[in-house]
Amino acid sequence: MWSRSGRQSLAARAAGHRWQFVQAHLSRTMTISQAEFLRSLLPLKHHYRIEIDEAKGEVEISDQGLRVVISLLENRPLKLGSLSMPSLKVYFSFRDTAADEVARFWSRFDLCFRRGGG
Repeated sequence: MWSRSGRQSLAARAAGHRWQFVQAHLSRTMTISQAEFLRSLLPLKHHYRIEIDEAKGEVEISDQGLRVVISLLENRPLKLGSLSMPSLKVYFSFRDTAADEVARFWSRFDLCFRRGGG
């Protein structure tokens, strides 16, 4: 069975493969505000179902084979002389997620937050 994104469903793929599912809890500190973080996630809507609870500071991202809950905690701003940058502690909790889907998620997530510099 194929999904709307043109990928074969997890059940169909699992029929012929032995899958490794993971439970993982990871965190990152990012120099970004919560509002900018949530805006930066928008491109992921092309690949995943995203539910945002701004009051709790949580985002749930899911698709066939993937479920990750992201919790956001604002830190004190980072100060470098007169420069002040927002700081956000981001906790990722993967639940019953296929290992290959975790890798695919990280690749897509990192693309959303890539910034040019110069």
